[in-house]
Amino acid sequence: MLTATMKRYISCTLVLLLTAAGVQASANAALIGTQQLASEVSVEVQRDELQTLFARDDVVQKLSALGVDVANAQQRVANMSDAEVAQLHEQINDLPAGADTLGTIALVLLILILLDVAGATDIFPKI
Repeated sequence: MLTATMKRYISCTLVLLLTAAGVQASANAALIGTQQLASEVSVEVQRDELQTLFARDDVVQKLSALGVDVANAQQRVANMSDAEVAQLHEQINDLPAGADTLGTIALVLLILILLDVAGATDIFPKI
């Protein structure tokens, strides 16, 4: 049977376990503001719109005619920072309706690539 020492050891262990079970760990969490959440969602929507634009047949043909690899361009858009995506999206949206949108998109992308290759900017960090 159980000796007095074993009973004492078991009871002390149970007391310690029950005491530790009652202690709650504090959680550190910050609230995410509506504005922050909306801006994150907005950037993802803009990134998706740019990817969709680069998947259009007329854009693919124009970029190919200019010697730009479409898959490479799509990868570069995926690697852009949030600020760069917003800036490119804003530039595309500011174009007048019926303007040479494809040429402007290709020109903006070509300028961004050249600036990155020259080391003036770090738009495409994985290059």
